[in-house]
Amino acid sequence: MILGSHLEKWIHLNFLDQESSTMGLSNFPAYNKSKKNYDASRPAEQKHIYLKAEILFDKETLIADCFIIFKSKIDNLNQIVINAKEMQIHDISFSKIKFEDLYSSNKKTIPNINTIEQTKLEKCDFEIETDEINIYLPKKVSKDNWFLLKLNYKIANPRSGFYFVHSKKKSHASYNCVWTQGQDSDSPFWFPCQDDPRLKITTSIQMTFPKDWNAMSNGIKTSEKNSGKNKTQIWEMSKPHSPYLVAFAAGDMFYCKDRWRGKEVSLLLPYKYENQKDEILNETKEMLEFYSNYWDFEFVWEKYGQAFVADFLYGGMENTSITINTDEVLGPKLFSQGSERRSYLVMHEMAHQWFGDLLTCKSWSEGWLNEGFATQSEMLWDEHINGKTSGIFYARENYLKGYLSESKTYIRPLVCNQYEFPSEIFDAHLYEKGALFLNYLRDILGESSFQKSINYYLTEYSYKPVETKDLMNSIQYITGVNPSIYFDNFVFRAGHPELDVTFEFSNYDQNFLNINILQKQTISKEFPLFNFETYILIQYKNGTREEIKIIVDEKSKKLTIPLKHKISFCIFDPRSSLPAEIQIKFPESFIKDIFQLNNKNDSFFKYLASKCICNQYNTIENFKLIKEWLSNEESFRARAATYELLSEKASQYAYDILNSLEEKNPLAKSNFLFAISESNHLNPIATYDKYLKIALNEKEVLNIRDAAIRGILKLSQKYSLFRTEEMKKKTLLFAFSLLEKESFNGIIENAAFALIGEFCEISHLKTLIPYTENITQHWRINIGALGALAKLSARNINSRPDIRPALNRYTETLFPIRISASLPELWSQSLDPYYESSYTKFINRKNYGILSMLIPRARRSQIRFHKNLDSKNFNEKILEISELKDKLSIIQKDLDELKQILKDKK
Repeated sequence: MILGSHLEKWIHLNFLDQESSTMGLSNFPAYNKSKKNYDASRPAEQKHIYLKAEILFDKETLIADCFIIFKSKIDNLNQIVINAKEMQIHDISFSKIKFEDLYSSNKKTIPNINTIEQTKLEKCDFEIETDEINIYLPKKVSKDNWFLLKLNYKIANPRSGFYFVHSKKKSHASYNCVWTQGQDSDSPFWFPCQDDPRLKITTSIQMTFPKDWNAMSNGIKTSEKNSGKNKTQIWEMSKPHSPYLVAFAAGDMFYCKDRWRGKEVSLLLPYKYENQKDEILNETKEMLEFYSNYWDFEFVWEKYGQAFVADFLYGGMENTSITINTDEVLGPKLFSQGSERRSYLVMHEMAHQWFGDLLTCKSWSEGWLNEGFATQSEMLWDEHINGKTSGIFYARENYLKGYLSESKTYIRPLVCNQYEFPSEIFDAHLYEKGALFLNYLRDILGESSFQKSINYYLTEYSYKPVETKDLMNSIQYITGVNPSIYFDNFVFRAGHPELDVTFEFSNYDQNFLNINILQKQTISKEFPLFNFETYILIQYKNGTREEIKIIVDEKSKKLTIPLKHKISFCIFDPRSSLPAEIQIKFPESFIKDIFQLNNKNDSFFKYLASKCICNQYNTIENFKLIKEWLSNEESFRARAATYELLSEKASQYAYDILNSLEEKNPLAKSNFLFAISESNHLNPIATYDKYLKIALNEKEVLNIRDAAIRGILKLSQKYSLFRTEEMKKKTLLFAFSLLEKESFNGIIENAAFALIGEFCEISHLKTLIPYTENITQHWRINIGALGALAKLSARNINSRPDIRPALNRYTETLFPIRISASLPELWSQSLDPYYESSYTKFINRKNYGILSMLIPRARRSQIRFHKNLDSKNFNEKILEISELKDKLSIIQKDLDELKQILKDKK
């Protein structure tokens, strides 16, 4: 036990007060519905898996033999349990083996597959339970001895683990392919194993599939043969990795490869994106170089392959040496110019080859060790290519906002073993808060110490399962710093600090600065006061700077800092690394000096000053400072974040500032357009017409067209003049015209349906419902149409009988998965009590594979569903008042104009 660690605190709290022992879990939706999860006992451990399988694509069937080599951990082992889900097990056989018989003649670290196949075996008795097989060994095995099991089985029409994607059959996919997905507990759906992230195995995969296909699996391809209509490949992974990371992907796809530091870097792509191979390969090699250098720890695997496949369930999955990504991140120039998703997806999944694959979380409760580092890697890459300023805003806009948004629904500790499904904790806490915390450690320890600590962590625990204490011990070993306080505050308890920070000059002596830091979050036995470190940056008039590390350990912390020179300004948490919600109030003199800075790395300070202007010093002169800064700011992320800030906080001046600027970067322009639509307008019709023109321009970048359409929606919601019959008709005519030509990935249609949903009536049902039925079009079109129906249901009770079949159609289906996943939230938006039974069906259906991720999401949607029903009448009254307020404003404007006309006539 590390003294002062979370373990000591946990024991102390359990003895003192049961309320405190939840450490915030009482706010987690799974708390009252789940059990604590613990690692399974393993009297024998798998060491190598050789899978020999044939894919019968048309029949959606896999026929296979799985050979598993085990080492016994106990004496007289006569029974073993392995995981296998929904398989047809034909027979199981057994043999005692000697380690040297399998490995001695092979210079590699894996056994020869011919030797494995030639081993004499005898049948085993076995019993199949729901997700496991109890195997009774015909001979007892002594401790430290080895044995081999062979399982002959078939999977047909699998519901998880192994996915068959047919061109234009179950989805919009335009080519045939297969792929696997093992995380978190789905590997046993396609091969029997001990499904335990703690256990590291080497693997041999021999797969037979259609001759015209290309394929990819873990490790290096050692053999390829064609026979008739089939092709057989053998892939060998000689370094140990966890069973959930075993993977295979193949299809009617393009395959290519390159080299980096003597290792293979390869791609499996849809043929229509073959022209993007050089761009992706070059970027991947740059990322491998960057990340290897950053940690001073080179990529260890034999190769790095990436398969971009149709209908993939997530963004990507970091299987060892073969990442499987969605092909949704690939696209034409007008798509890729406005999207960074492919680059940051590649970076995220590649980083897992270190964190997740080389070092694997010991249990899913420690999953933040996988996802936190991979998510942080995106920000590190952004810093590398766009500079420190960009990295700060990347973290704030992606990590901090995502986590804070989720925290309004629930909070939980990062390390959490209380869940019904492992996927329940794959949330913004695991990813975003995990990344925020690592970035905080980097700031507090210093970048060099942080890098050296993680290098030691990687070196010491390579090919091993890890838990949070291993990271803590690595930091303490390298730096001498006991990091327990950091982990106790941000990892082992729920929540985050909510701070009000004010700067004031001393009333007695202007050479002293008072800093008041108030923790305003709820403080209780379950949520004690935060105790943390951060920095204060002081800039002096003479151009010099100093940083002071401070400790905040009181509800209201008051600091008095003696000033060495005349102060220019002071910044709390200058690199925005603290995982907290912070409101800062500067003296107005600070603001003017901040905007005089010329260093491009100080853009974050100008953003903070802009926020202060919006909240406290909203004068025309101060807003001119923001306008001048934005017109010269280099970082598109800083500009994009400030556009959003202005639209939220500066309604009085935002439109004039934004309308005077010209944003050309497509990655910032969507924020720019949407910010204008949210601002208060003197002439909203002009903005409407401008956005109409952008939306109809097929030569414009797709995300900008999307933003223009959604900007029209925002204007329509904000101003009653757009809700006249004439304008409603014009807007609907425009929106329906966008459905006539299918756009790439249904991006434009999805936005159009959002606009249609605002104005459509029962008469439009015959037009809308067919768009919900065709699953061979892009899923965004289906979801868009269903969303429009949900909005119509909320407005018009009489439409509900016709809408219900559409919103219920995919309740109990797996594919199309994204459509099925969207239903609970659409039911919530519909305000129709009828869907209470739909929630029951959805939540109580059999847990398998990806559905386990959907169930906790559905629970949260159901909570919103009930709240929406309760608040419906109240919201309707608010809407009526808002409409009356808008009408009154228009009448007042007309009266003012009439008064001016009469005055002019006089």
